[in-house]
Amino acid sequence: MRLFKNLKSKAYRLFAICIACLLVPHFAQAQTLTSDQITVNENVVRLSDIFDVTGPFSDDKLFQAPPLGRKGVLSVNNLKTIAAKYDLDWQNIHNYTKVTITRKARLIDYDAIKNIIADYAFENQYVSGDASKTRVNLTNQFNNITIAANDFAKFEISNFVYRPFNDQFSAKISYTIDDKRKSRQISGVIENMVSVPVLATNLRRDEIIKASNIKYIRLNNRRVAANIVLNAEDIIGKSARNNIRAMLPVSENLLKFADLVKKNTIITLQFRLGRIQLNIKARALTTGAEGAIIRVLNLQSGKQIDAIVTGIDQAMTINSIKKNAKIASN
Repeated sequence: MRLFKNLKSKAYRLFAICIACLLVPHFAQAQTLTSDQITVNENVVRLSDIFDVTGPFSDDKLFQAPPLGRKGVLSVNNLKTIAAKYDLDWQNIHNYTKVTITRKARLIDYDAIKNIIADYAFENQYVSGDASKTRVNLTNQFNNITIAANDFAKFEISNFVYRPFNDQFSAKISYTIDDKRKSRQISGVIENMVSVPVLATNLRRDEIIKASNIKYIRLNNRRVAANIVLNAEDIIGKSARNNIRAMLPVSENLLKFADLVKKNTIITLQFRLGRIQLNIKARALTTGAEGAIIRVLNLQSGKQIDAIVTGIDQAMTINSIKKNAKIASN
């Protein structure tokens, strides 16, 4: 009977040892560090963040992660302690002196919050046009916000109020820091900007505008008058009706079609009849833009006739145009 009792006692001890072996974490193969520079997304550091391990204990929480924007350091002794606790076969083959841990963060500064507000206003149709030309300025001081990178999805804008008559807005922003919800109120101005062509230098009366004269400035669309020219193509080739100042929006009433023929200048006058073409010299008695009817003096015959301006210092007799039209109709 004593023999059976001894066997039974040994069986219980063997069973207890087996259970203990199952409860103690053990990683049979040699383990390595994930890196000596570790970045974590959570507010805790797990075993698998430090060691390249898998299994039921890899997600064990070891300690609190460093505060956002700061770093934590593990010494070699710290690493050995963790390895021993989890029975890891770790050797410092890379001769690391420490492991630095940082928490992945997202900084929301003044420029970032302006972009967030601009995108929100555009996506929710508070403003229209080109989103890249929407400009935001805050009226109150904005202190930087640092949140965990994985908490950025919880960043919210609410109670948004926009007043288009003066471009002002107000809104509430909410965000999460260390599982705590925080909020603050912001206000400012949203301007829907538009690119406007202007003259790079002052332009005198009757000067013809070239492409090289054009520059662009950005203005609040609400402050651009209806008669302001928005396309450079509508300026180039025209001339100044009066003096035009540089770097100011150009209104339509400041422009006119360029005078291609000026009074008292010698021009080429063209006579055409079918395929027959004759060019003679004439004096312009009036000034005119392209397509304008001017009075010219035929220097050979001394007669005054009407002609249509066709180019710089060039015109064609009206009779030539009428006769060519008649020939074409026949």
